[in-house]
Amino acid sequence: MADEEEGGGGGKKKLIIIVVLLLLLLGGGAAAYFQFMAPVDEEGTADGQPKIEEEAENITQKDVTKLSNPQYTPPKEYIVNLRDGKHFLRVEMVAVLEDEDALFYLSKREPIIDDMVITLLGNQTTESLKTSKGRQMLKNELLRMVNSVYTREFIEESETQDPTPVKKILMTKFILQ
Repeated sequence: MADEEEGGGGGKKKLIIIVVLLLLLLGGGAAAYFQFMAPVDEEGTADGQPKIEEEAENITQKDVTKLSNPQYTPPKEYIVNLRDGKHFLRVEMVAVLEDEDALFYLSKREPIIDDMVITLLGNQTTESLKTSKGRQMLKNELLRMVNSVYTREFIEESETQDPTPVKKILMTKFILQ
């Protein structure tokens, strides 16, 4: 009979442990939700982040004169672990193009671009991304990579025949932790 009483007490302990673990998981899930899901204000920007148009104002005057009809890709967010394995990067990016056909072409190759971007971001170090120079080098590499998606045939058949249809990569969010 003593064994039966201990078994009943052990069942209660297991139940308490399971309940505590479930509460911890729910609490962690809620914390992750509020950490990664930024509230959107009435203007459609997250946490006071500038709109794409405001970010585009930071493009140099020379770039603005080139972009007579700017086209923007929808914002794309990436969250990756960095090479050191202790930090992660959360970045949201937008590509600026001038050619609508190039924008459509790019949208059809999104999985290829995602793979290239995730690989590039995952190979970065925390130290290289802490500086504005490091972030600019990353943007330049992303620009080169995204433009490499366009085939020679597409460029030759396009109206502009521009070998670099993507003009700029704008980072609308950049969180390094």
